[in-house]
Amino acid sequence: MPSAPLFDLRVTHDYYADLRCGDFAIVPDAVTESAMARLRLTHKSYADRIRVFAELDAKGDVIAAAAAPLSLAFALQPRGSGYAAITRLSELAQQPAPLFTNDGVAPADSSLLRLTTRRATARENLVVSTPGGAEPFVLAGTPLDGTKPADVTVVGAGAVKSVIPASKRVTIDTSAVPAGTAFQISYPVRAAMSRGALVEIALTLNAQLLTPMPAPRAFVIPLNSADARWAYYVVTDFSGDLSTLGIVDATPGNGPRAISVSGAGRIELTAATVGLDPVGADLLRRYPGQRVVRLISDATIPTRDAPLGALELRLNNAALLTRLPNPPLDRLVLLQTDAAAPRQTVRYQVLSLLTN
Repeated sequence: MPSAPLFDLRVTHDYYADLRCGDFAIVPDAVTESAMARLRLTHKSYADRIRVFAELDAKGDVIAAAAAPLSLAFALQPRGSGYAAITRLSELAQQPAPLFTNDGVAPADSSLLRLTTRRATARENLVVSTPGGAEPFVLAGTPLDGTKPADVTVVGAGAVKSVIPASKRVTIDTSAVPAGTAFQISYPVRAAMSRGALVEIALTLNAQLLTPMPAPRAFVIPLNSADARWAYYVVTDFSGDLSTLGIVDATPGNGPRAISVSGAGRIELTAATVGLDPVGADLLRRYPGQRVVRLISDATIPTRDAPLGALELRLNNAALLTRLPNPPLDRLVLLQTDAAAPRQTVRYQVLSLLTN
């Protein structure tokens, strides 16, 4: 039977200049795999995407269209651990069970999927022991953090008065039912993720989305780069004034600079000023009698596959070192720059300006 490409399910990542991300496999779950076989849908895997094909009947119509609306579920599985160093995972971690979906997204030839969470509900039966306006119970499951009484449903007893997710405790108005009465309670819990999945994907395909186009539609899972401030530690035996020492992005033209270091980000480290800086403290121990200057970027810098190639170390606007190496992805330090500032993770590099 003839077939036609129906849609691409693609991963993009702004770490890569072309946005193509081959760090993940897109895998249908067991239910979807069975449904696709039944509805004559197949898929082909590429480095950064899968393409789904639909078998056509004798009239040239998609066989699966008769099942619209059709729900398909996939898992985004890392092919290795390298993604963790380049990906902003905080956005995913905010979701109990992160899920990308086209639900609520306007149909288009290319659609960015929306990040949300897959929801799950626990149900259990409880028995009234001591009827009262706020009888305490301990749940078998753990409600989601932030669960409120309004999020909990009770059938066979009164209203929920309080919920403490961490201790699994609830209080319920059981004053109107006798001791020994069984009732049911339902509450939100963390949904179980597919094994090995970083996130899950849920697509709902109506008749329009099950109609082939001249070029296949694309559903896009957009991932963003991790970012961090950069720190350069300069070890030197120079005895002169270092108050103008700085890092400069010397890229030609008048475009925005990738990095800037103001006076607030420059400090000469000593036993008195090193504070909670393990890298600075280690350099002071390893280079006794030398000077160590720490230069921290004013803003965070996103990770990119292509390095910043025009960085210079300057003093009085004269270049001392050019084409500075970028801080490696795995060279991280947790810094507290002063007692009032929160700790932050910083990528760092060490530069040597020693004459001997």
